[in-house]
Amino acid sequence: MIDLFKYTYLLDIKNIRKSIDNLWRQYQKILDDPRAAWTEINEARAILYFIGYLYPEKIALESLEGRIKFINPAISLDKFLTAIDKNDEKILKKYGKNKNFQKLKEFYLIVKDIKNRVKNGAYLDEGRFNEKYKKLKPKNYF
Repeated sequence: MIDLFKYTYLLDIKNIRKSIDNLWRQYQKILDDPRAAWTEINEARAILYFIGYLYPEKIALESLEGRIKFINPAISLDKFLTAIDKNDEKILKKYGKNKNFQKLKEFYLIVKDIKNRVKNGAYLDEGRFNEKYKKLKPKNYF
């Protein structure tokens, strides 16, 4: 997770993707392990919270908000996100050669990918996580 913070700060697209993929693999490894214990399921819980909420909704969004002002001509964050989500040819063509726009677009698509990731019919494989969590949760745990 620290690497992902670092690479997000640096806006190192390749390593952001790699860091997210590493966290996803670790999460899946824990869910796949029939011998996973309470400690491991809590690690999976932390990863799920981080990549499912904290990173895309807080960290990545704040990173986009802080960097969008470096795009010329100026574009609002809402217009930027909408242009990418709707594949708005007019706006995408207008900013086609703008390196800052293109880099933020790549970053946003990585974040969007993790926000839309579904496995085994559930968002971020939460169904399997919840099953393991309930099974391993100590009886006196709140």
